[in-house]
Amino acid sequence: MKHLKNLLIVIIISIFTFSCSDDLPVDNPYLGDYQNGYFITNEGPFGTGTGTLTFINDENEVVQNAYKTVNNEDLGNIVQSMTFYNDKAYIVINNSHKVIVANRYTMKKIAVIEGDAINNPRSFVAIGNKGYISNWGNSSIATDDFIAVINLDSNTVTKTIAVGEGPEEMVVSNHKIYVNLQGGYHQNNKVEIIDSTTDAVSTTLTVGDVPNSLVKDTNGAIWILCGGRPSYVTPETSGSLVKIENEEIISTFNFDGTTNHPNHLTLHANELLYNLNGKVYTMANSATELSTTSLDGLDGFYYAMHAHNNNLYVTTNPYTEEGTLKVFDLSTNTENFTTTVGLNPGSIVFQ
Repeated sequence: MKHLKNLLIVIIISIFTFSCSDDLPVDNPYLGDYQNGYFITNEGPFGTGTGTLTFINDENEVVQNAYKTVNNEDLGNIVQSMTFYNDKAYIVINNSHKVIVANRYTMKKIAVIEGDAINNPRSFVAIGNKGYISNWGNSSIATDDFIAVINLDSNTVTKTIAVGEGPEEMVVSNHKIYVNLQGGYHQNNKVEIIDSTTDAVSTTLTVGDVPNSLVKDTNGAIWILCGGRPSYVTPETSGSLVKIENEEIISTFNFDGTTNHPNHLTLHANELLYNLNGKVYTMANSATELSTTSLDGLDGFYYAMHAHNNNLYVTTNPYTEEGTLKVFDLSTNTENFTTTVGLNPGSIVFQ
């Protein structure tokens, strides 16, 4: 009788387990409410208030204030950027001098990286169990900018690496970190390369004035888009597009005149896209000259721009009210979705 009872228990457990596996397939387990979709980081008002996160799922359903909804607390001022690495989200909060670590699928806060070694943080990348955070330091001092090295197991700063003024976006390639030195509130013209095995700067390259965005293409080349010195400084300079391979500058493409200031470099398959004078241009990564023809239907002065899965995601930034996200199909250059997001929508981040 005891054996029969045990057999019945085993059968019931097996049936229950099989039923559950039908509801939650092993190859697509439920990880959290923010598993399938993408985020918009909204900077919020400059100097006051708080930034926010907007989440849009695969059915185009919109959740505003996603982080606060889960944690019942504000992110802080300003939400500068967000990067996913493994199962975590690293949310960089500039004026609040901190990086919030959260579960990327639930947005539940895990830890906060802060202290003297996090000062005006801008961007985050990671290699292995180490993270790298670009910091302006004191924005009025040109010589105190640095990269903070993070132990991702303890979420603590283990080292700082001095770099030139205004480190911004970074990209990882072959255990090297390419750091854009845009110049902060001034203008710089350098890219510094950090060797993650030594956590030291291995190479400094002089590129065009005010490098504002960078990508790694499908062949492993690094492309740097330089906006040029703006009209409110003397001398004003035009932008350029720089190609780097094996830590050397291979090609430089200069924009005509002194009033062409491109920005928002993004990658779509083997095509480079950027925003210039209210137009969107594309250029093959094998091209030998800049494109002179813009893409019809994609006009706009955008605050952020990112290509993903044959779509172009752009945001507008009215500064005083909520921004707008627009999504264009790059096969037809037609708008297929638009929605209101938060104040000053600064980047689009995909799961």
